[in-house]
Amino acid sequence: MISEKSLANLRMPKAKREGYGYRYSIPQEKIDELFTYLAEGMALKKAAKEAKISFETARKYYKQGDIKRGIKPLRFRLTMFQEKISENMNVKIEERRMKMLTLVQKALAKMEERIDQDDLLSKPNLNNMDKLIRLEIFLSGGLSTKTKEQKMLTAEDLGGDNS
Repeated sequence: MISEKSLANLRMPKAKREGYGYRYSIPQEKIDELFTYLAEGMALKKAAKEAKISFETARKYYKQGDIKRGIKPLRFRLTMFQEKISENMNVKIEERRMKMLTLVQKALAKMEERIDQDDLLSKPNLNNMDKLIRLEIFLSGGLSTKTKEQKMLTAEDLGGDNS
């Protein structure tokens, strides 16, 4: 037989525990803190320890989020965050590349003027000019480095064909 007191206790609203959110869910601030540690490159286990969250809870928010509260998985947020960083880095790299290309083109123009004025084709000037031309082509995206495909040899390849 079930006691009336126990049924009354079940019907009462749960008291909010300090440091926890709705129905003992961790608050959004804790999830954001965990995200910050993960974005800094910390391992999930260490990030959970730093944020004072159990590893299982941290893993749940990392993989699943909390659909009821509209919290997306942290791995999704991390991917978005890293893509934004990559975009910003690409823009900065592109700006730097264009700046270097302009400098190389100015240096080449000065070398051409010197060659026209002196009317002498000295070997050091030509070597430097050749290097600058190659650099200009590379910076403008016209030259790529050749990569050789390396294939792992099997025992049959090394032993030869015995047929």
